[in-house]
Amino acid sequence: MYVSRTVQLIRDDPIDGETVALVLEPDEDTDPDAVAEAAEEAGATIERELQFGDRQVSVPQERVDAICAIDGLAAVQTADAIGIHPDEAEEDVDLDE
Repeated sequence: MYVSRTVQLIRDDPIDGETVALVLEPDEDTDPDAVAEAAEEAGATIERELQFGDRQVSVPQERVDAICAIDGLAAVQTADAIGIHPDEAEEDVDLDE
């Protein structure tokens, strides 16, 4: 399973009382709903269903280790690592054509 560097740092040195937004990517053999249920049991709140069965969750930093221990995950990353912010997205479109 891939765990991003930022998630590793949070897992190893959590800040009590702080939460983090994570994206959980199930592996191809795992039901995304089972991952969501396990995440809730580990202390996370499901925020959104994303494409390809991924789930965005918020979780207290001190519970990140429990999230990373969920069976069937292919990757755990911070939500900011994969986010597309509309104010920063640019399109190569020529509106004058």
